[in-house]
Amino acid sequence: MGTDDRRPADGSSGDDPDSGLGDAVPGTEATTGYGITLTLIGAVLLALAYYGLEAIQGARQLGQAVPTPFYGLAVAALFVLELLQRGRLSVLTIARGLVLATVYGGLFVLAVEGGAYLSENPAVALEGYAGVTVFAVALVVAAVVYVGYLTVLETDRG
Repeated sequence: MGTDDRRPADGSSGDDPDSGLGDAVPGTEATTGYGITLTLIGAVLLALAYYGLEAIQGARQLGQAVPTPFYGLAVAALFVLELLQRGRLSVLTIARGLVLATVYGGLFVLAVEGGAYLSENPAVALEGYAGVTVFAVALVVAAVVYVGYLTVLETDRG
């Protein structure tokens, strides 16, 4: 897909300074398979995490699904995977690793608890197709966060 395919519907170049868009809007070339994969995984984790929050606000406590030390292991593994993905050590790489481990680690912890809660109470997600709605919202949120991240990167480079 070329850059001409990203023109607005009105046929203009999209570089109108009054539009507020210009070059700050990321194109499809900015997306990566890794980013899209993390977005989809994030959506699934976010949907399950919703039910995890619901579970721990009720009778369940954090750590009932999996012993708590395994959550620490999962967060550490996420940090290491991000470092290995980048392939070089810098302040930015460490910061990205910390953010990824914190965000995805937190989602993972809540998602595991949510998955256990749903396995014990599947009606929570099945009644009125609530689970489909929760996943749809989670997918939109994950995509907006990813595109927002790309926009920030493009703005910083520009």
